[in-house]
Amino acid sequence: MKTATSFNFLKKILGISLNKAKEENLIESIQSNLILILNTRQGMTEAIPDFGLPDIHQVYNALPKSLDGLGEEIRRTISKYEPRLQNVTVRFLNKASDTFRASYHIVGEVREGSSISKITFQTDVIRDGSANAYLVNQYQ
Repeated sequence: MKTATSFNFLKKILGISLNKAKEENLIESIQSNLILILNTRQGMTEAIPDFGLPDIHQVYNALPKSLDGLGEEIRRTISKYEPRLQNVTVRFLNKASDTFRASYHIVGEVREGSSISKITFQTDVIRDGSANAYLVNQYQ
């Protein structure tokens, strides 16, 4: 508790809004969970067999039609396992021609009290199955 209080005090003396800091922490928490979801393969967690994405090698072998299916799997999994991000849509952006790297925008709404923010993350899914997620845009 002392660390959180010190952190809030520091933000206050620096003139950073505590509400803004809380919102940033929420977005960072969602981003961390998205990275976890995107880097977990279905079947890896015995208690929750549908948590994560399908085997990326199967997606790679069924190109190009599998890219839309991967986008739908990303949307379905996020909608189910990241409830703080609502009204999720996933849009395919592009595929790198030299290697398998498929990029998607993940768009959703985050509610805090009566405030609703629309946020966009980008994810790049790579042939080895790893994925990242980073914030692209946020607006109210």
